[in-house]
Amino acid sequence: MLWQAARAIYPLTPFIWWRRISAGCDEKFMKTLAPGWVAGILVLPLCIGPKSFGSTIHVPQDQPTIEAGINAANNGDTVLVAPGTYNENIDSQGKAITVTTSAGPKATIIDGGGLAPVASFTTNELTNSVLSGFTLQNGSATSSGEGGGVYIFGASPTVTGNVIQDSVAGAFGGGIGIDSASPVIQGNLIRNNSASFGGGISVYGTCTAQIISNKIYGNSAISAGGGMNLFGAGTPTIEDNFIYLNSAGGAQGGGMWIVNDSDALIIQNLIADNSASQGSAIYFLVPSGSQGPTLVNNTLAGVTGFTQGQVVWASGFDSQAQFFNNIVVGVDGQDGIWCDNTYSQQPPILNNNDAWTVSGTGFQGTCVGEGGQNGNVSSNPQWVNPRKGNFQLRKTSPVINAGDNSAPDLPAMDLADHPRIVGGTVDMGAYEYQGTVNP
Repeated sequence: MLWQAARAIYPLTPFIWWRRISAGCDEKFMKTLAPGWVAGILVLPLCIGPKSFGSTIHVPQDQPTIEAGINAANNGDTVLVAPGTYNENIDSQGKAITVTTSAGPKATIIDGGGLAPVASFTTNELTNSVLSGFTLQNGSATSSGEGGGVYIFGASPTVTGNVIQDSVAGAFGGGIGIDSASPVIQGNLIRNNSASFGGGISVYGTCTAQIISNKIYGNSAISAGGGMNLFGAGTPTIEDNFIYLNSAGGAQGGGMWIVNDSDALIIQNLIADNSASQGSAIYFLVPSGSQGPTLVNNTLAGVTGFTQGQVVWASGFDSQAQFFNNIVVGVDGQDGIWCDNTYSQQPPILNNNDAWTVSGTGFQGTCVGEGGQNGNVSSNPQWVNPRKGNFQLRKTSPVINAGDNSAPDLPAMDLADHPRIVGGTVDMGAYEYQGTVNP
């Protein structure tokens, strides 16, 4: 079977370590900009983690390069980098330090020169090893194969508030490659990267990575996973991300490609206008004995695809995969959720989802009978202006107050950072209608 062959080629490595993100790095900076995400370039905030009581090493005043600053730093120190372009490839060397900037990513660039990953974490770093506020570009992992922009192996650093762009990987993760690691990847803009698997981000090997509030667009994959690849990824959390305009070409998973033991928790993401032959937003294949992904309050929108351009393609032994409160909308003639019967005749668990297309089918394959059952509907969700990236709900939307409050891990706030439940019952999709709810 597909996942057995893949495991033989890419054996998984053990789980290394995990710690939760500190409260100081929980800013959802992109949420209020949702209506303009197609046209806008975000101004990224600086998020540098818990307050440090160490020394500050200034680059280039105290040390001539960023790596020299890291060499000189001790645990608890901050390496503070002045504006400029730095042509180097940095390694945090296992130190619990913050490497950040005084002027943010627009003014402070690390250029990898196409030689190696721009930044590497491979020495058991924890979340108090922080990289923040840079533009990281022109990284390459064509020889090692993983993490063109940022490479993380067996570590759990915090990577936040960066622009990660124009980097390549021979195998996994053009922008960020995560291997047997549990980092916090939060508040980054990840764009125009490429790889065989996971053009924007790849999570490979059993771990508990947290990928939160990132903007992931314009990335491409040759084999699968234009925006993101989860390959035997353990139990990662993918929450509050904007994933759009990524491409897997004629392959699978334009937004996300999920295979092997990847029991991901996918909460409140906007995944729109990605392209692939199967699963323009999400493709997943669940191996026997695994649970598979859980999708809660996501908004998934299709784009004109190839021969089989369904928005969501669910395959494998997927009867334990779960969908709660999601909106899945395909373009003209495109199916919403396709549940493949190649390995199992049992559909995933679907509660209170809206799967709809203009002239296609909302629920198809083994899911064909789910429409009208367990709170599922096939109705136009009535978005405000999806052509301009506004996927919030009009006051006449049929999915207002139509969700399930008992859905697992339901957030307190929606994708626009507004209260998640208004009117007593949660809405479907990533956005909660904030006006007066029609009776």
